[in-house]
Amino acid sequence: MERKNRIIIKLSGAALKEKDSSYIISNEKLIDLSKQIVSLKDKYEIGIVIGGGNIWRGGSSNNEIYNPAQADYMGMLATIINSIALKEAICKLDSKIDLYSLLEIPAIAKEYNIDSVNESFRNNKICIFAGGTGRPFCTTDTAASIRAVEIKANLILVAKDGVDGVYDSDPKVNKNAIRYEKLSLGDAIKMKLKVMDLESLILCEEYKINLLVFNMERNNAIVDAIERKIPVTIID
Repeated sequence: MERKNRIIIKLSGAALKEKDSSYIISNEKLIDLSKQIVSLKDKYEIGIVIGGGNIWRGGSSNNEIYNPAQADYMGMLATIINSIALKEAICKLDSKIDLYSLLEIPAIAKEYNIDSVNESFRNNKICIFAGGTGRPFCTTDTAASIRAVEIKANLILVAKDGVDGVYDSDPKVNKNAIRYEKLSLGDAIKMKLKVMDLESLILCEEYKINLLVFNMERNNAIVDAIERKIPVTIID
């Protein structure tokens, strides 16, 4: 049987939070995300990397109190909280899923191992990769790119908060900002476009991994983005 294409869905922690809500994780958002992800399962083998910014942003921490490395570990733990929430929501849809962590927390997540991950995919399971890279000073963007390389994914879906793809400047500041429909990874790197961090883009260019950048705040955004039913930016 021909293997389905593998994709990584890169979500920010904000994808789980309602705007102007005191709750860090919205049940409604979780249910919606889960339904979209499960609906793609017949066509793709899906890996998910989610940030923790709805809970903790290490970069905004008080450096007089927190060692930067420890602040990053706190952020990794935030990604694990979000990943558990998403896993439970997907399980409620009777869909098979495995949660892997780059930090060793055996009570709640499997230790990351590529052979084990490949076995999960062979068993038609969705895989969530939590804990970032397992090391400080690396973003979840980098984690998504590394996981894509390791599982041999050919596409990363990059969900943005309120932005319909990649622009030449910040569209929230510049109303005349121009959206790119398509560009190369090399150009994105040269122009220092804020798609993912630089290390992530370089890794994607080296291993020929395409990016699909879209607005997560649109209805049915993940499904419609991959089916090109909403504005997206393709970076290849």
